[in-house]
Amino acid sequence: MKAKIAEKFFCNNCNALHATWVGRCNSCGSWNSIEAIANSSLLVHNATFEVPGSLADVALLDTARISTGSSEFDRALCGGIVPGSTVLVGGEPGIGKSTLAVQVATFIARGDRPVLYVSAEESGEQVAARSNRLQLDSTGVDFVHSADLAVVLAAMGSYKLIVVDSIQALSDPELGGLVGSVSQVRHCSQALNAGSKAKKTAVLILSHVTKDGSLAGPKLLEHLVDAVFVIDGDRSGDSRVIRCQKNRFGKVSEVGYFKMEGLGLADEPDPGAEQLADRLAGAPGSVVTAARDGNRVRLVEVQALAVANPRDVPRRQFLGLSSQRCAVIIGLVEHFANLRLDRFDIFMSVAGGLNSDDPGLDLAIAAAIVSAVLAKPVPESVSLFGELGLTGEVRKVKGDQDRIDELRRHGFTSFIVPARTAEKACVTGEKSTRTLSEALEIAGLKRSVNS
Repeated sequence: MKAKIAEKFFCNNCNALHATWVGRCNSCGSWNSIEAIANSSLLVHNATFEVPGSLADVALLDTARISTGSSEFDRALCGGIVPGSTVLVGGEPGIGKSTLAVQVATFIARGDRPVLYVSAEESGEQVAARSNRLQLDSTGVDFVHSADLAVVLAAMGSYKLIVVDSIQALSDPELGGLVGSVSQVRHCSQALNAGSKAKKTAVLILSHVTKDGSLAGPKLLEHLVDAVFVIDGDRSGDSRVIRCQKNRFGKVSEVGYFKMEGLGLADEPDPGAEQLADRLAGAPGSVVTAARDGNRVRLVEVQALAVANPRDVPRRQFLGLSSQRCAVIIGLVEHFANLRLDRFDIFMSVAGGLNSDDPGLDLAIAAAIVSAVLAKPVPESVSLFGELGLTGEVRKVKGDQDRIDELRRHGFTSFIVPARTAEKACVTGEKSTRTLSEALEIAGLKRSVNS
């Protein structure tokens, strides 16, 4: 009688192995994702192995980039799309994923590079209507409305770029299971990744996101592809940001800025200048500083409003800033600036709807609070940045020279910075400080005796 092959179990969401079947994966916490597989170790005698060779003898991958037509997307990609790579772009519904994909496909097709747009969700009429609305000449873009994986795989090698919109709507009928299920998404992503490598066809994959903003589907999807990007922004506004979370051909944390206009996503290389255009000059509680966003630096305006509070419990509201961090900074201001802030309701925000957890904003936040409470504006040409410690020290932050360069480019001539930054900075106008008290005094925010 033929011996029964022992079985193991694995999670189809994170590929973790289990000795027995369980209802919930111990590694990723997903439910009903455990499946049985044959134990490959019992069949090792039938396997074939590659003879190991020197890594130095392996032929290098051709990393010649294909421009997307967008300087901001190219920047996030570290130069463009690499032939034979798989690029995953996710985002909320209506954020601009399909708009970006149509724009990229149309631009690449202009260079006599064949492009195929595979839409598993929208019909050809819908995609064509979007292209016409954006006033794009999509003559060189081939289109097919299909949710069959075999259609995409058959086209591999005939096109320089294939756009798949979206991976959750693609399926393999032979596999079975519901469209968008974990097994279908995992199988389709594996097939697309293998096909793109074998045929040297770049694949731009669009993906849905879950309620918490993470990419939908198994985590294996993000592991398989070469680059992962997420588009975010306030859909009620026009600002969009594309962030790199993974890139096998470049740096992670690269960021591209866009503005959603009537003709699609337009590059916005300097969003800080646009947002500062409406700043009210000489207003107490307003401080301009430079914040790190991924690997980039942009100017932001930190605003504070202090309102006299007759109640016992003051209100604290923070928009775009960490509430825990701001609460600590309020405590530092009370202690080291000798101000009683329990008599004020304090409201803080970053103008323009930007969300930032950059510790380099600490000093600017403290200065904005003191400026608002004392009704003393910070001089127009002065900017501050630095991280605050619980003992009142001002600490050096990452990218300090880039921050100074960006501030100087926008006309700022005086910089209150950590002492260690001033020691190595190559720009004149730095005023070093080691403590919060020193920084506030340099900025003209010292509390008078009668205050």
